[in-house]
Amino acid sequence: MRQIFIHPGFHKTGTSSIQHFLWYNRETLDPFGAPVMLRHMKPLLQVIGRFSRTLNPLDLMDYVARMDDAFAVAAPRSDQNIIMSCEGLLGNLPGGPGVDSYAPSVTLAAYLTGYLSERFPDVRQRMILTTRDADGWLFSTYRHHLRGHRLKLDFKEFAALHAGTADLAKTVAEVAEVIAPVPVDTLPMTDLQAHPLGPGGALCEHLGVSPKIMAQLAPVGTGNAGPDTALWQKFLDLNRSPLADRAVAAEKERLAAEANLGGWRFA
Repeated sequence: MRQIFIHPGFHKTGTSSIQHFLWYNRETLDPFGAPVMLRHMKPLLQVIGRFSRTLNPLDLMDYVARMDDAFAVAAPRSDQNIIMSCEGLLGNLPGGPGVDSYAPSVTLAAYLTGYLSERFPDVRQRMILTTRDADGWLFSTYRHHLRGHRLKLDFKEFAALHAGTADLAKTVAEVAEVIAPVPVDTLPMTDLQAHPLGPGGALCEHLGVSPKIMAQLAPVGTGNAGPDTALWQKFLDLNRSPLADRAVAAEKERLAAEANLGGWRFA
């Protein structure tokens, strides 16, 4: 039976590595499934992002139309499984402007599985959520926001403020309850990293990709790494400085480019 595998996060749990792997190996994976990812759904994520900040259902009025657009761009064949992988499907990363928690994820998960049930009534859905220990998630999230926003809190202050959100198991349970009977699996980041092919390989194996196809998949290196201690301290100092926002953003981009922050290194 044809399946839709939904991998909507969580953020900072190896998602970039998984998505890079799926796209890099898309031709090899073609007999098994078609990837539907960020590159296919940018207008949809703008809709989701607004809802993340407002929690106003009116901001989801264009959800169906934008999701239709995403599938038109991705164009999976009727004989393929669908592998949806994009952490933005559960909203914006908590801790950034206007988003304090994963509260939007429950509604967004319901919208997503409801849409898929109507568009693909004879296709079985399954959601896979990648997870991470609370401390690791908090630190990675903090460093992400230091670069992307004018965050002025130190890590201890940020961690104290968002400790509840870092309990990803709680959000998993809430999502599973609202989208039942769609099954929800979890894959901890420690297991993802231990796989010989990395997080993408671990996900593919979990989805049931055949051994024959698995043997042909090419590993990818590491990428989207957060800044090291010295660099994120520079970001924090800039965020706290009297410089204008534009000047701060420009200097952070210069430092990030100098350190090849976010670049991808192939295995």
